[in-house]
Amino acid sequence: GDVMVRVLTVGPNAGLQKVLTFPTLEVGGVNRASHVTSYCGGKGQGAALALNIWEPGTAAVASFLGGDSGVFCEDVLTAAGLDTITEKVASTTRTCTTLLCDGEATELIDPSDPISAAEVDALTDKVTAAASSFDAVALCGTSPPGAEALYERVCSKLPPEPLLLLDGFKQVEAVLASGRLDVLKLNCDELRALTGAADVAAAARELLGDGGALRRANAVLALTDGPRPASIFSSTGAWEIEVPRVECVNAIGAGDVCTGVFIHELAKARKERRVDGEAAAEAFAWGLAAASARCTVQLPSALQPAKIRELRERVAIRPM
Repeated sequence: GDVMVRVLTVGPNAGLQKVLTFPTLEVGGVNRASHVTSYCGGKGQGAALALNIWEPGTAAVASFLGGDSGVFCEDVLTAAGLDTITEKVASTTRTCTTLLCDGEATELIDPSDPISAAEVDALTDKVTAAASSFDAVALCGTSPPGAEALYERVCSKLPPEPLLLLDGFKQVEAVLASGRLDVLKLNCDELRALTGAADVAAAARELLGDGGALRRANAVLALTDGPRPASIFSSTGAWEIEVPRVECVNAIGAGDVCTGVFIHELAKARKERRVDGEAAAEAFAWGLAAASARCTVQLPSALQPAKIRELRERVAIRPM
């Protein structure tokens, strides 16, 4: 039978995501939406929700949640069938608003309220206590003010087994320095901001080299580049991954969908003792197919596993 793997995503910056759709949108004018939907946003939340559609029962998410918007998010995550590790906080979970018009999305993001040191300690303890029952842990996105040390703390207390993925480039120096990372997933702009290197291949060599952030055995750097081919680098090689063009309806959160499916497929490959760079490229191709499938629907909950499989057939993986 199939190997069962479980993934815990850590999403410190959850949000109540509102999507307003407009027939026309004019800055400085009165804009009346034709319809509105709300769901739970945030990078870690998006990754876990997508993975739960792809492979039900394999995903859990850790979040700080507070206020009525936090209650809404918790309800959405639980109703979707996710295991949740929640630290209830005194501050209110932010609301993020997407304005959709003619396939173009404009994001309005509320500031995040601060998190206290005690709340950071509490979530760190909950995540690290649970970590040994997971095959992979994914650190997703930025942390709200006050919680900047969360990833570093989780990373330092993590058992050695679970794969550790980081999808983030701000305030991650300590995580990179720890040498604990198995996967760094970024887009090319984030990689440039993080390393200061204009050349992607040079940045990859540095990260994967001795003393680099990805010095752990079989670590990989996975890079997306908008509609252009993605790439994945390991110490044994590099691959370019080209995804078929799709009619894009809403691309918000597509990267998070990729993260969830990618880390799951990678953890599965590792459990089956497939540890080479090619197996990682294969896993990344599944994540990218899932991200493309996400773009074809309005809401993240409308993601179709059948569509992911169909697109995966058309993904090209080429050694670089």
